[in-house]
Amino acid sequence: MRLWPMSDLHIELSRGWDLPSGDARPDFDVMIVAGDLIPRAERGVRWLIERVPDRPVIYCMGNHEPYGQDIDIDLEKARIAAAGTNIHVMQNETLRVGHVIFAVTTLWTDFALHGDPHGAMALAGERMNDHKKIRINHYQQRFLPHHALTRHLKSVAFLKEEMRKPRGDDRLVVVTHHAPVRQASKAPRPESDRAMDPAYRSDLTRLMVPAPDDGRGALRPADLWLFGHTHESFDAVIGETRVLSNAKGYGPWMPRDVTWDNPNFNEKLIIEI
Repeated sequence: MRLWPMSDLHIELSRGWDLPSGDARPDFDVMIVAGDLIPRAERGVRWLIERVPDRPVIYCMGNHEPYGQDIDIDLEKARIAAAGTNIHVMQNETLRVGHVIFAVTTLWTDFALHGDPHGAMALAGERMNDHKKIRINHYQQRFLPHHALTRHLKSVAFLKEEMRKPRGDDRLVVVTHHAPVRQASKAPRPESDRAMDPAYRSDLTRLMVPAPDDGRGALRPADLWLFGHTHESFDAVIGETRVLSNAKGYGPWMPRDVTWDNPNFNEKLIIEI
């Protein structure tokens, strides 16, 4: 199966860029958008329907989709917009396409990357727009770091459950928005930026190696894990899982700016599973 993965297209912060179309569009079986397509996910659904009406598209919610929205209401609106179409808006859900099972969740993080989750949560609460622009409980509360942590734990439980299910010769592809690995760019960055890494990444490499049956079933890692959020390209085999990100990031904003955040983003990347 040929997958067309990408993330962090940030259409709201781009001008003069669009998906390849016509003869320029790569040949694929399933497209995967690993979050941060555009705020208000139902707009993202409509954008995808217009451009990719003929193949399955898996759309994982990112952190930017619910900006200015209630996170759960935004998800439900997107599902309604996608009903009866080829767009699959998924959250803690699986979809089988042929012999491939896709397990999809935003993921968020455990804030534990540097060993001080309480400090990382406090910093994220102060600095991240996620915890200022997203609402929960029918708009009555701000979405705070401890809410993100709760959702992360539910996502990890969901992924473990899927990895414990017998799947024979089927392949398992995990799609998350947030990063499951601690590896970051080797480019020099200010210490203040590195301090924010726990809000973007969790170390879930323990889910990329087999684990024996603990009474709930043996854990068999995913064959492929696609993610976004970090605006970087990443491709490595960790344990038994290929881990990959193909994120565009902000931009371009033509004619002033003809580039985007990640110079290694490949809008025609195809991987086979």
